[in-house]
Amino acid sequence: MAAGSVTVPPAVWASLIAAALATLGLVAAALRSDWAVRQSPYFTTFAAGVLVTTALMLLPAAATLSTSAPFAALAGYLLLYGVNLSFKETVGAALAPLLAIGLHSFFDGIEYGVLFAHDEHMGAVASVGLVAHEFAEGVVLFAVLRAAGLRLSRALLGAFLGAAATTPVGAIASQGLLAVLPVSGLGLLLAGAAGALLYVGATHLPGHLGHKTKPALVATYLFGVAVALAFSFGHADHRFESIAASTEVAAGSR
Repeated sequence: MAAGSVTVPPAVWASLIAAALATLGLVAAALRSDWAVRQSPYFTTFAAGVLVTTALMLLPAAATLSTSAPFAALAGYLLLYGVNLSFKETVGAALAPLLAIGLHSFFDGIEYGVLFAHDEHMGAVASVGLVAHEFAEGVVLFAVLRAAGLRLSRALLGAFLGAAATTPVGAIASQGLLAVLPVSGLGLLLAGAAGALLYVGATHLPGHLGHKTKPALVATYLFGVAVALAFSFGHADHRFESIAASTEVAAGSR
C-alpha cells in the first residue's frame, strides 16, 4: 500500500453501507410522501413493535456490562419524556423519535466497530442483520416525522441525520472509544439508548394513535416485533460477548 494512504476499517465500510440503505429507504418514502403520510398509523405501529423489542433485547447486554444499567435505562426513558414535554407539541412529537432512533443508530455504528475488532468474520456475519434493518429504519423515521407535522424537506433531513448519518459516526467513534471507555461505561450508554427506545416505542408512538385498535394495526405491531426478533436471533448473545471481550482487552492494554 502506498505511503500516506488511508485504510478504511471494515466496520466503517459496513456502517456506510447501512447509511446508504437507510438513505435509500427514506428517499423511497419521500417519492411516495403522500402515501407514507396516509399509511402513517401502520408505520407507527410497526415502528413501536420494532423499538420496544429492540430496547428489551438491548437491556440484557447493558446489564451484563454494568450493574447500574436499569438506572441508566430509566434515565434514558425519563430524558426523552422530558424532551417531549419541554417543546411545543409538533416539535416534541418529532424530536423524541429523532433523538431515540439517532442514538440507536449511533450505537449500531459502535456495534460494527466492536464486532469487527473482536472477530472480523463474526463482524461480517452479524452486520448482515444490522444492515438489513436500516432500509426500514429510514422509511419509518421519515414517516413518523411527516406524521408529526414536519414539511417534506425537514423530514428528509431529520430522517437522514437520525437514521443514516449517525451510524458511520458511531463506527468511526468506536475506533477510539474502546481504548478509553470502561466496560461499565459502555453498559450505561447502551442502557440509556434502550430506555430512550422504550419511551418512543411504548409511550410516545402509541400516544399518537389514540384509541385506534383495528386488527390490522395490531397485526402490524406484532409484525414489527417479529422483524426485530428475526434481526436479533442468533446475534444478540455473540454481540454481548464481543462487547465485553473487546472492552476488556482494550482496558488491559492501557
